[in-house]
Amino acid sequence: MDAKTYFFKVGTDHMAIAWKPVEPSYKTYLQIIVLIDMSILALIAIGIYVFVPSTELLPNPLWLGVPWAVLTLFFGLFWSSRRFQFTAYADSNEAMYLRRGALWRLTRAVPLNRIQHVEVRQGFIERMLGLAHLTLYTAGSGGADLSIPGLKLSDAEQMKASLVNTIAEEPIEDASHD
Repeated sequence: MDAKTYFFKVGTDHMAIAWKPVEPSYKTYLQIIVLIDMSILALIAIGIYVFVPSTELLPNPLWLGVPWAVLTLFFGLFWSSRRFQFTAYADSNEAMYLRRGALWRLTRAVPLNRIQHVEVRQGFIERMLGLAHLTLYTAGSGGADLSIPGLKLSDAEQMKASLVNTIAEEPIEDASHD
């Protein structure tokens, strides 16, 4: 996929951001996560029906099973596709950007001069699909400030090396006062 350029107004300036889409296998990752989550919830519901002695107050399992299947298909097909479609990242000389959201859109930027630590993370499913997250930490935060999902492992490693080099080359401000 090609990068798309969008213009954003920041204060009085207009800034062009060339968004890069995540890997197509990220959509598969999202669909697998939805299936796992919905399966766990279905197993909990089945456990309630099997192990709760008084099931007279609970509705017929068929009344729950059909909507459950519809919800699983909706989240697995529609939501995953929308979230994949709107997930993109960008980098500039000043910051790293992330845009995502199926229903609620989020655009985050982390200034390069604030980045203190960079990690490449892979979960089990991501390893199976050859994907990784690039996670950025900034000064003064308790957790990750930006985590870019759906990257090829090699791209994530290359971006990490580039960010570490950029951070290392940044001049250190003199803290002494006269």
